[in-house]
Amino acid sequence: MYVESKQQGLENHSLGVFFLVLFLFLEGTVDKKTYLRQGYKIRQEIKIQQDVLLELESNLDDMKAISYNKDKLQGGPLQDDSKIIDKIDDIIVVEEIIKAKNDELKRLQAKLFIEIDQMKDTDEKTLLKARYILNEKWEQIADRLYCSVRQVHRVHRRALENFVIM
Repeated sequence: MYVESKQQGLENHSLGVFFLVLFLFLEGTVDKKTYLRQGYKIRQEIKIQQDVLLELESNLDDMKAISYNKDKLQGGPLQDDSKIIDKIDDIIVVEEIIKAKNDELKRLQAKLFIEIDQMKDTDEKTLLKARYILNEKWEQIADRLYCSVRQVHRVHRRALENFVIM
């Protein structure tokens, strides 16, 4: 129940952010580059959340298991396992958040692919897909287009001028 409510809240937040950026763009307060860079921001969030997940998982290593080989267990108070259960619950929540963010990234990438694919110039399409969907560096794009980094920046400027948000 707790995990489901957290995930639902995250999905609502993600949709809210997307529509806010779209609204601001339509109002003229967000430029095309900011619109296209949404995927980069989502990737950053996912990376941070994966680091948090690794930290939470490493905290589980500190927990000690009951050793049945040492002594026979006979009566007495049961070991309190609420701390490990809480840690596992936290891990599950973070995993669900990462999954939701990955889903959001995939939806955004598909939307950007469709919008970019409507453009006429092949180099512009290739550049925008490589930069904003594949998150490639300028040097990698230059290699892909068989041109200099300076020329890539010229093509990028022209591509931004020709890009239309649907």
